[in-house]
Amino acid sequence: MEYSELELKNMLEDGSLSIEEQVKFNILNFIRTIHLNEQDFIQESYHTEFYGELPMKFSKKAGQVMGLVTVKFGDEEREYVFNDRGYELLDDLLQLK
Repeated sequence: MEYSELELKNMLEDGSLSIEEQVKFNILNFIRTIHLNEQDFIQESYHTEFYGELPMKFSKKAGQVMGLVTVKFGDEEREYVFNDRGYELLDDLLQLK
């Protein structure tokens, strides 16, 4: 999913979000914060956790070109890779499923 400010605004206007839409919104909003803070994505490190109904963890070491998002809902855990331009489900990226 490519980062889009318009996509974020549309999601906010829609109101109630499904689990998939919440994941999408949270990841895009995290990327938005990177842009707003004018951070150099590759030079920055991220170790951020969201708690609550949809726990998420954003991880990236300085110098890496991609970060990892771990999302837990129910008994399921999904991993996504992200950068300052978008994100992708790790399994889809590796074409394992």
